Amino acid sequence: MSSAGVALNLPRAGFRRRLGAWAIDALLVLPLLVVAGYIGYGLAHLLTTLGILSLSDGMTVGEWLAHQLWFSLWLAGVLCSYFVWFWCRDGQTPGMVRFQLRVQNTDGSLLRVGQALVRLATSAFGLGNLMVIFDRREFLAFQDYWASCEVVVTSSAAVR
Repeated sequence: MSSAGVALNLPRAGFRRRLGAWAIDALLVLPLLVVAGYIGYGLAHLLTTLGILSLSDGMTVGEWLAHQLWFSLWLAGVLCSYFVWFWCRDGQTPGMVRFQLRVQNTDGSLLRVGQALVRLATSAFGLGNLMVIFDRREFLAFQDYWASCEVVVTSSAAVR
């Protein structure tokens, strides 16, 4: 056991488990982004109602938001926060819990925020996991290499 109380030498996760966890997390992140979008839309609508924000003739609040950097950053922040929070807190997103996966350092410790951000930035929205198919020896994804971490199977029936 490591100092964090996590078992070491667990087998690394294969592509199918990673894909399943990704699908569940995508289904959970989508409603969060919708709520965040509604919050941004509500804020912009409030600003127009109060007269603080005036839109060009014929422009809707939605069209205006589509061109706002702050709104894109807001949505990206919500998306990033979901993964960084779970990876740094428990090493598992809800999708990873369902498929008995955990992201960790090779010593069994949890990721640091910087590592989680590197992992997220290099994952290419999950496409980095395709590398696991071709890396039959190490079972590491592109983002695992860049963030110096691994995804392991936490169950006793560790099937790739």
